[in-house]
Amino acid sequence: MDITLNKSQQSLVLDITNESISYLIFGNGEKMNSGVIRLDTSAGDYRQELENAIYDNGFLLNDYASTTIAVHSQHFALMPQELADAGMAEKVLSASFTALDGDLLTCHIDDTDAAIACDTPRGVVGFLRRTFTGATLLHHLAPLCSYCARAYAEETACLHINLNEHEAHIVVIANGKLQMANTFQYRALEDVAYYALNMWKTCGLDSQRDKVLLTGDNKLRTELAEHRGGANSGS
Repeated sequence: MDITLNKSQQSLVLDITNESISYLIFGNGEKMNSGVIRLDTSAGDYRQELENAIYDNGFLLNDYASTTIAVHSQHFALMPQELADAGMAEKVLSASFTALDGDLLTCHIDDTDAAIACDTPRGVVGFLRRTFTGATLLHHLAPLCSYCARAYAEETACLHINLNEHEAHIVVIANGKLQMANTFQYRALEDVAYYALNMWKTCGLDSQRDKVLLTGDNKLRTELAEHRGGANSGS
């Protein structure tokens, strides 16, 4: 019997938050396909809401060449990879936060010697691993950290701010190394400017030598650049 397995040459990327699943499908010379699936939060059970959303959109379950899933979590800790390799991730995370009641997810940050450990809703990581066999699971800040490590490897230092509505992601690279990273929700852009300035001072960046890069929402980054009195902005 001649059986042919038709594995897709496209790749799938998912970004999972408490309210939605953003997806990107690309590769094989075809046009990229992207969109947002809102979770029905009326059930009161996040894992069930996530399962329903995925099974109701069967195209997410196609046999893709690769699948990468970013999971959002505000409870996370950045650490040297050697600590994660030594099985210390849970201890480091528990020392940083006292109210942890979910499952541990630990991921390496590509192009760095660092890892991120985070607390995820109970049962979600197991469901994702069973449903998307072979998928790479990451904390949502890991891809930005990896990008910055590659992009600014030749810079003395750079502070990168990625802005979306009510959420900011900030990464500092100095001498080719990841120095600091954080993600947080904000009420006003002044809060982002204040936090970024604190990170700038804490990491010892120099205004005559080092850079600030702004990405994300065009309107927000323009407003923040004007608020700072001028900053380099990227696309």
